[in-house]
Amino acid sequence: MPREPIPLVREGGFLEAEKMFILSYEGKISEKKYFEDFRNSELFNDSGLIEVISLKRPTNRGSDPISVKKLLQEAKKEYRFKDTDEFWLIIDRDDWEEIHNHSFDNLVADCKKENNFFLAMSNPCFEIWLVLHLKDINEFNEEEKRRIMANERISNSKNYIDTVLSEIQGRGYNKRPKPEIFLPLTKTAIDRVKALDDENQDYPKQLGTHIFKLIEKLMIYE
Repeated sequence: MPREPIPLVREGGFLEAEKMFILSYEGKISEKKYFEDFRNSELFNDSGLIEVISLKRPTNRGSDPISVKKLLQEAKKEYRFKDTDEFWLIIDRDDWEEIHNHSFDNLVADCKKENNFFLAMSNPCFEIWLVLHLKDINEFNEEEKRRIMANERISNSKNYIDTVLSEIQGRGYNKRPKPEIFLPLTKTAIDRVKALDDENQDYPKQLGTHIFKLIEKLMIYE
């Protein structure tokens, strides 16, 4: 039986899918475009069993991760999600520290109380995942790593890591990652981020990202 419509998520999802990945991210542009491009690519293992949808936040509700998780909990209780469905919060460390001023460890503990809530935090932000497609972190010197980690604001629309991406891809980065540049290098990015990752940590405390944990579930391996 097809699933009931879910007002919290955008229209167009295949609600009959056997398994659903419900994604929620703070970024308004980069993450949304990246995951839409990924889902439309040959990398996505869409055999009719997996569907990726993004959370649509009502205008009168908060966009910080605590508020987003509450929205996911409400949707989970009200609609016919299955036990196999997964809810992913895609979060940036720098926004968490500078904007939300919440304890990330508390959010980790809260998500662990439920079997199907997952976190994919990027340190300092989602763009580090894109950087790793094009360059190994160890190719940066220590001062460059420090500046990437600090990710200071350069202008009203750009942070330091945006200028790094612009330089290494040889063109300006406008928060809209081009699929033809990044998607062919997905496996390379996974290998690079795994080399940085500490399996004993719930989130990367140094440069890195847990986006790869979600991507590995979504992609085709030949």
